[in-house]
Amino acid sequence: MGVPKFYRWLSERYPKINQVITNEALLPEFDHLYLDMNGIIHGCTHPSHLDVSDVLSERDMVLGIMHYLDRIVTQIVKPKVSVFMAIDGVAPRAKMNQQRSRRFRSAKDLAEATKANNKKIRPLDGTDLESSTDPYSGAFDSNCITPGTEFLLRISSAIRYFIRKKLKEDPLWRNLSVIFSGPEVPGEGEHKIMQHIRDMRNQPEYRPNTRHCMYGQDADLIMLGLVSHEPHFTLLREIIDFSGGFSRNENALKEVKKFTKQSDFQLLHLSILREYLELEFAYKMDPKTYDLERMIDDFVFMTFLVGNDFLPHMPTLDIGDGAFTLLFDTYKEQRASWGNGQYLTNAGEISDAARLEAFLEVIGAAESDIFEERERNEVKMLKKQRQWDKRDGKPNRTPTDLELNAQEESKQYDYMTMVQKMMADISIHGTETVEGWTPPTNSSDKDHKGRYYFEKLGLKPTDIEGHLALRQSYIEGLIWCLAYYYRGCISWGWFYPYHYGPMISDLTNLPEVFKKIQFEVGQPLLPFQQLMGCLPPASSALVPKVYRKLMCSPDSPIKQFYPEDFVVDMNGKRNPWEGVNLLPFIDSKLLIDAIEKHCPDSALTADERHRNRIGKVYCYTYDAAVNDTVPSCNRDIGLPNIVKCNSRVDVLENHSVSNISFKPELIPGTKIPYPGFPSLNVLPIESVELRPVGLNCFGFPSKYPNMILTMHTMPQMPAATQLAENLIGRNIFVNWPMMHEAKVVAVSDANCEVRKFKGKLKTHNFSPPEVERWNSVAETTKDQYVAGAGYPGSGGIVIGDVQIRLKVVPLQGMKTSPVDGSSKKLFGSEEADIPLQMALFASPAPDPRFIERGPMELKDRFPPKCRVVLTKGKYRGCTGTVLSIDGDKAGVKVQVIPPEPPFGLAIARSVQESYISAGDAAKVLKMDPRIFGKVTGSLFFNPGKYDLGLNLKYKDRRCVLGYTRIAPDPEKKSKKKAATAWAAGDTVLVVGSKRMSTAESSDSDENQNQRVIWEYTPKAVRLVAAYKNAFPRLFAAISKAPDEKFYDSKRVLGPKGEDLCAQVLEWLKSAETATIPRLPSTTEAMPIPAVHAVQRAADVRTANLEKDGAVKESNVKVPASALYREGSTAATDVLLASEHSVSAPPELGERVANLCANGVPFGARGTVVAIHDPKEGCVEVVMDEEFIGGSTLQGTCANFRGKLCVWNHLLKISAADSQGIIDSVMPSGSGKAVVDKLMKDIQVAEPPPDTKAPKEQKAILKSGRDPTDPWGSPKRPASNPRAASNPRAESSSRGGRQGAWHQAQGPPEKIVGFTKYGRKVKNGYDAWKKLIKDGNKSSGSKTNSPAKSTAKSQNSKASEAQLKSILGVNTPALQPQAAAETAAAAAGLKAMLGVGVSAAPQNTNVSNPPSESAADVLMQMMMQGSNIPVLPVMEQPMSHAAFNFTYLKEGEEPAQPQQPQMPPAQPGMPSYAQMMPMFSNHMEFQSSAPAAKEIKVRSSASTKKKAPLAPSVVMKAKK
Repeated sequence: MGVPKFYRWLSERYPKINQVITNEALLPEFDHLYLDMNGIIHGCTHPSHLDVSDVLSERDMVLGIMHYLDRIVTQIVKPKVSVFMAIDGVAPRAKMNQQRSRRFRSAKDLAEATKANNKKIRPLDGTDLESSTDPYSGAFDSNCITPGTEFLLRISSAIRYFIRKKLKEDPLWRNLSVIFSGPEVPGEGEHKIMQHIRDMRNQPEYRPNTRHCMYGQDADLIMLGLVSHEPHFTLLREIIDFSGGFSRNENALKEVKKFTKQSDFQLLHLSILREYLELEFAYKMDPKTYDLERMIDDFVFMTFLVGNDFLPHMPTLDIGDGAFTLLFDTYKEQRASWGNGQYLTNAGEISDAARLEAFLEVIGAAESDIFEERERNEVKMLKKQRQWDKRDGKPNRTPTDLELNAQEESKQYDYMTMVQKMMADISIHGTETVEGWTPPTNSSDKDHKGRYYFEKLGLKPTDIEGHLALRQSYIEGLIWCLAYYYRGCISWGWFYPYHYGPMISDLTNLPEVFKKIQFEVGQPLLPFQQLMGCLPPASSALVPKVYRKLMCSPDSPIKQFYPEDFVVDMNGKRNPWEGVNLLPFIDSKLLIDAIEKHCPDSALTADERHRNRIGKVYCYTYDAAVNDTVPSCNRDIGLPNIVKCNSRVDVLENHSVSNISFKPELIPGTKIPYPGFPSLNVLPIESVELRPVGLNCFGFPSKYPNMILTMHTMPQMPAATQLAENLIGRNIFVNWPMMHEAKVVAVSDANCEVRKFKGKLKTHNFSPPEVERWNSVAETTKDQYVAGAGYPGSGGIVIGDVQIRLKVVPLQGMKTSPVDGSSKKLFGSEEADIPLQMALFASPAPDPRFIERGPMELKDRFPPKCRVVLTKGKYRGCTGTVLSIDGDKAGVKVQVIPPEPPFGLAIARSVQESYISAGDAAKVLKMDPRIFGKVTGSLFFNPGKYDLGLNLKYKDRRCVLGYTRIAPDPEKKSKKKAATAWAAGDTVLVVGSKRMSTAESSDSDENQNQRVIWEYTPKAVRLVAAYKNAFPRLFAAISKAPDEKFYDSKRVLGPKGEDLCAQVLEWLKSAETATIPRLPSTTEAMPIPAVHAVQRAADVRTANLEKDGAVKESNVKVPASALYREGSTAATDVLLASEHSVSAPPELGERVANLCANGVPFGARGTVVAIHDPKEGCVEVVMDEEFIGGSTLQGTCANFRGKLCVWNHLLKISAADSQGIIDSVMPSGSGKAVVDKLMKDIQVAEPPPDTKAPKEQKAILKSGRDPTDPWGSPKRPASNPRAASNPRAESSSRGGRQGAWHQAQGPPEKIVGFTKYGRKVKNGYDAWKKLIKDGNKSSGSKTNSPAKSTAKSQNSKASEAQLKSILGVNTPALQPQAAAETAAAAAGLKAMLGVGVSAAPQNTNVSNPPSESAADVLMQMMMQGSNIPVLPVMEQPMSHAAFNFTYLKEGEEPAQPQQPQMPPAQPGMPSYAQMMPMFSNHMEFQSSAPAAKEIKVRSSASTKKKAPLAPSVVMKAKK
């Protein structure tokens, strides 16, 4: 873990070390990638966002780890030479203290969390010592991620399997050497990586300017990267939220946001950190008088004094107390007196003990002042904490001043009593006291040093041997740590045997202490010995059975090492993880002796002996000649054998002891700056100053001093009109210090802006308001460059006055021509605003990846055996393999897949939500519209800052899918329809881009000020009604004051109002809407049932293609412009949707094939289920088959099926006239009932729900959902225990509780009461009121003839049935005509999938509407719900036949199959014989080639084969 708070402190002191990666084009190229695997394994097995009761299946864990690895290696870093993966093995004894402490604390926290959930800890070996309950129920014990456990061995085997699989299947891996060091190899993961780098760097052929990237979150990696003395070294990290909970309200629903773009990573550039350290320690010094590499080593050594994984921090050295400022200032003052070439350390050794003692003496002199200042700060913080608790209505978590004074007086009394007794003994016996202690002269004087040793370590001033042993142990620790970082482990058995460190001022007489210190190398412990040394008794199930008695038996000779409970000393800290866990230290000799006596190897099974050994390091490389079969690592989770693995494995030497040390020098030939790697020195820096400016790079101001760089002051510049001619159109470099190319498109000053239009300069002179705005933005920009903009990497620069601003468009990447392979630079369209002084007009290290190139020969673009996707013609979307090059065409063997039926578009049209306005919803509920708005949004109560709203809408225009939306703007929609291209926003953003800056926020402010009209689904109305019924007193109370912004719970709800607020909050948390991700209003998404229908339909089609053998092979000659080669798009390349998707924007239900979407198999097919803001350029796709890089799309689909993709990286394969096909086979207004019926036909039969018992009525009101009514008001289901058998039957998703989301039923035919997208009708309430009124008139009229009365009655019944269907209420079938239309639409959609047509539903009588008010009737119907069975998230695909498209050459005739029995035609629907030729006409491949001459309808290819329910189609290709 390294130094606590170190990363945050470092990022705020040196702000430019970080860079947020918004696009892979901004990443440098790397030769070597190093992965510290433990962080990845922890994140994929028990993600922090899951509750304790949410347990992933092992399948999800394993595939999740594979997904994460694939994302880092294949999608983000893309190394050129090697990947090194290291899992922690048995660590040195020095690390075991921290491992033991962390695991005991983890078990304690888990026990407390599971106690509330009534869960058992899940033994990963599948056994349970105490009961026979299901071992796979309960919480996940993360302590299983320890060397020697069966679980970690399975994970290790899965990673080795994944490496072999990727080497065989992924071209990007085939040039890599993949080195894997598993948990059976001793050593911590990061230190095994450092050993590998040391060995590489010591090779004679090692190249200078080698580029390294290490992934991991530990701050320790920063120091490890620095000690390598490799300047081109970068750390890849996930973006961390340092808000510490300040921005989150504990008494509100946890907000889950929908991911609308690829999540960002960030880089920590050690090249920039090295330059900052040079400014820190050698600013304005002659370079001949200092050695930067030696200074870097001293910096690393000084961080040890603030604490690391092996030593506690010194009592008075804490980052929050300004420890580093004290250390650095002392170092700079003293180093000047040491002389040239003299430093604290040298190549991993302390140079001079006396020099170190003198350095520590100065720091120790400030101890008393630090203690006193810390006490004052603690008093202030406790006072603030009490105020916050009082404000928030929380119980007082901090002691009062009286209690604090009483505690302090008691401790002072105990100490002074000890001192008085000790002084009496000294006067009698002449006992000596330890050097450095002075007795207090007054009983009220506080002896900070004496109190610290007495209270923390139990040492009296007369315990001289104890004091000297403590000091020597700490100096040993400093020496051991320094050697461990630079040359590896110098002693496997050494450890620091105290929980606290000594006072700095007591580290004296160091030359003598150094002479006494010796280390014995020893041997690492065996895996089971380490397990016994660091696991708590709560995790005893993770060790072999024969070992468990040593942990749990009262008669165990080492039972004292395994306490059931322990004390946590917060030691002045506030965060639980900062406390000191006071555990007994393990006596390794006693432990090993007990194991040898009571647990001999002969008592272990063969598998256990295999786990309890020291393993080897393996190197995997691609070798096409190797045809061995690699067995599956786990067949139970669906991983097959790898046949013809095409990879070989070599065993590497494993050095547990190394004599090679990092040398404090650069490799000769190293260049700085280097292409792709940033440097501060590319722009002139005038001065450097360390001062607190409240720099904001993590969302809130820093409390530490920040290093502020003042750039060179610009002289008085000419006007923009004079500069424009030379600047506009010129390429410059921005984004300092990373430096990215951009093109100038405009120049402005405070008076005007100049642009070039049609080759001529056009000047826009500013009006007075525009002048004021220009100056305001310039001032804001200036301030942001100093104080930061809230994201890592911003701030820390004084740029001076802004005279000239440049509008630039950043380089997005290289655009490759599909015709001749030439590449040109492609600049974006989103302008960035850059001050002139932050632009560089020439790159000091040009990046060769951004150099334009001319045409390429076809044989180089498409080498033999490369895989391609055909992007044009009748084989559009099919994959193939290049066989040869013939002139200007490539010979390709194509895997011919039948044309895509537009089932996704059909489902998207059918399953749509119905919405009503807030006013109508409030009338239905008989509720004040103001109250309805609060309840569906935020409803605040104090004290406690409770938010008791349903949070179905947000001020930032986010909504809940299936419940709320912002009313669509018809004008905007028409403009969108008229658009000829989907203008995806720029993916490469730089400093100054609007999306990365708040300097120009007028656009967002304007959007916020626009009036927003919210609309609600019937399901949302039912949810509010259930809420109201569950807590009528709450609603009655707030209805008396509808305009209140904050309600006082005690005044409004009575003396126990706060208790009621807590009850309401628990009810809200149990509702399903609590965990549904909140969508931006710009997102267009399918309802969840529609996504499930798409997924099932894809399963049916995939199964039928495989069963019927419909995929054929065909050799064709294709022009280069119609081919896309696998892996041809590099990170710096740009792919435009207009090249392959005929300039079409994405549509819901669109069928696509993958070209280069990250993490998706090449050529894989899927369906678009969500479309996000065009500025982000992303869509969500549910793929036809599972893949490692897939996800649940936050609970939307089955795991490993969904993917958030850039639209430009996909190929649209739906037919151009798909909408026409849908119109022809699906009558307008057929509604969601069609797909509901279809889903019932194709899903596995389920038992009907039980009839609701009277007792359940109260449960409905309490939970908000009828257990027999999945379409009613939602309640989140409890986590189901996972069965131990058939682990692949259902994949548990991380958002598993969201897997059963369902939407209100749509209308079966024309809508009466509710509006749909783009439909302009009267609101639902008025329509329903009119319907009821008409119905009452018809029933009460005496003048109407019987015929007219009957007609009106039938119309009324039909209208009621329609509305019931909209509301999701059980309703009998409609009139025959409506039923026929519904059945016809169902038949049309089934025909697309090749699913059988069921008989039309029988009509039943429809009751007349009750004679009540419209609102009453509507309310009753909405509260009733329906009994539609729940749609499963994932089922096995059905075996129904799909269309069988067979391609025939001109002149050939297909075999005449036996005709199947056709179902009777439905009323209003064309027969199959009439419909299928029409449908297949529509399904013809779109191509520039002539259309097909003939399409014949056939049944099946063989008379012996059972006839499919849908006829086959035979297509002939035209000449």
